[in-house]
Amino acid sequence: MQEPLGTESQMSARERLSGLEIEPEPSAPCTDHSRFRHDPVYDLRSTSGSSDGFYADVSRFSNHLLEEIDLRAGQAVGGYGQYVQSELQEPPRSPGEYSIEFLTLGMVLRLYAGAAFTTPGWVVQGCRSLYRLRQQRERLKPAADFLRAWAIRLFLLPNLRRKAAGRISVAQMPRLIEWLQATGEFEQETARLNHWNSYLGTLPETEAGRCIGSSIRLFGWFQQEADRALGIYTQGVPKFLSGEYAARGCREDHIFCGRQPVEYHVNMVAAEIMNRGLRPAFESKSEKVVLVPGCMRGPYDTFCRGTSTGTDMQCSACSPGCQVNRITRLMRSLGAEVYVIPHSSGFSRWLERWQRSPQVSVIAIACMLNILPGGFEMRARRIASQCVPLDYPGCQKHWHPDGIATGLNEDRLVQILTSPHN
Repeated sequence: MQEPLGTESQMSARERLSGLEIEPEPSAPCTDHSRFRHDPVYDLRSTSGSSDGFYADVSRFSNHLLEEIDLRAGQAVGGYGQYVQSELQEPPRSPGEYSIEFLTLGMVLRLYAGAAFTTPGWVVQGCRSLYRLRQQRERLKPAADFLRAWAIRLFLLPNLRRKAAGRISVAQMPRLIEWLQATGEFEQETARLNHWNSYLGTLPETEAGRCIGSSIRLFGWFQQEADRALGIYTQGVPKFLSGEYAARGCREDHIFCGRQPVEYHVNMVAAEIMNRGLRPAFESKSEKVVLVPGCMRGPYDTFCRGTSTGTDMQCSACSPGCQVNRITRLMRSLGAEVYVIPHSSGFSRWLERWQRSPQVSVIAIACMLNILPGGFEMRARRIASQCVPLDYPGCQKHWHPDGIATGLNEDRLVQILTSPHN
């Protein structure tokens, strides 16, 4: 578990910034959104103008969540962990990571099973084929995305909030997984759900049904409790969904951007709990790198002179006011290199670089909705990692009409890089 923010190590982070003649950029108070045309979709600074309060809140709630999962489904989660290790030959993960998978199972069953069971099979298969095409043929990606956008708009979205009728059985799991694959937004989640489907198939039918029901009830509990504990940080989501999002035309990111507040909350606790499980491996590596999203450049993106070598892109310090420049100088002073990922769609290509470097551990900075799939993918690639969510989103492609420079809690980043595991 990470030590609380505001400790001695955090004060030294501020001192390092001062010593480098880089003053920490003040976070705008939560009542001042002059940098935005509208409130940010989520904002981790909502309590005090700083995200320190968020990290304390999410740590407390994550502890509560793990206790609740252990109480409700400890046997099922433990049995699943043993199964994937012994039968699927997967390296062991922490109990908390298996718990996050169980919560993810409940989430997709509760939120998406109704849509999956009512979408025509030919639509699902067509969307899956288009998604594979965009991955395999870069030249055909624009055309594939255009067709996917219309298919999603016409066939997937109308049923998106429909609830599944009756009890859900193990036999229905493959149809749900195929629908999730058809959206193109749950690639890493479906990989884990395939493992759960395999495990549930080994159980007696009644026991498997109880496990499925338990995951759905757990998610119902989570939805209410997370809203109380973390809802202050997602107050902008309903406004975004009823405003700018509702006015958008046909877009292939409609499902990604249309997530409900509870899905942000799942990613929040996933960041905390997965960081805990991955911490020992992260500390054991001799080299550290930090991956920052291109949206942190904000207006400096248009004249960024970052240097590229293959898939690697690094800051060339062309703009003193650019946050990537600031983060790069700070991280280098602590012995870590920084690389820029222009967009999350290229995340997997960048990870291949670090998958081939077993002596390196990675800190990935990402938008909140990319935390869970990014964590799953780095774990699957056996990359020792940690993650830091952006304090608020701002990329032009998904969240802001003009695009703004996103930010993060720099003290948290320094703490993750330098503080020993407790």
